[in-house]
Amino acid sequence: MGKAVFSAPHFSDEAAARHHLEAIRWPDGPICPHCGVINHAYAVKRTGKYRCAEPGCRKDFTATVGTLFERSKIPLTMWFRAVHLLCSSKKGMSTHQLHGMLGVSVKSTWFMMHRIREGMREGKLARMGEGGKAVDETFIGTKKGAEKKKGGFGHKMKVHSLVSEAVPCVQS
Repeated sequence: MGKAVFSAPHFSDEAAARHHLEAIRWPDGPICPHCGVINHAYAVKRTGKYRCAEPGCRKDFTATVGTLFERSKIPLTMWFRAVHLLCSSKKGMSTHQLHGMLGVSVKSTWFMMHRIREGMREGKLARMGEGGKAVDETFIGTKKGAEKKKGGFGHKMKVHSLVSEAVPCVQS
């Protein structure tokens, strides 16, 4: 991947990154996340902050409200780089690899990756075992190429099973 991709202004300039996010989220003008009114807000003193002009609302908001960037102290430029790198990676990426590429702390990189992955998830997924289902795991056989040992299960293959309650058959 060449460095030419990151020469776009929204990857290096915070103001350009904010304008880019606003253009993506609000093509018809600012939308208040609190009351939903479109293009009836005005900019306040703080850069990137808007206030809803509806008499019943009057709440402040930014383009990051309701996104994975909300309440983050990490610059938008860094977020855009991380999103680009994760989305363009064919085989995925570890936290340590992204940490090395971005030059931010491992803790910040871990936080960013979890938010980005959560943002990519489709639908609402229930946890395994939720709703009366039982989860069981066992270890069988030997992993390919693993050396057999007398004790433990490190050389065995892990198998998970998810069991749902059986529905009784009704015969007529």
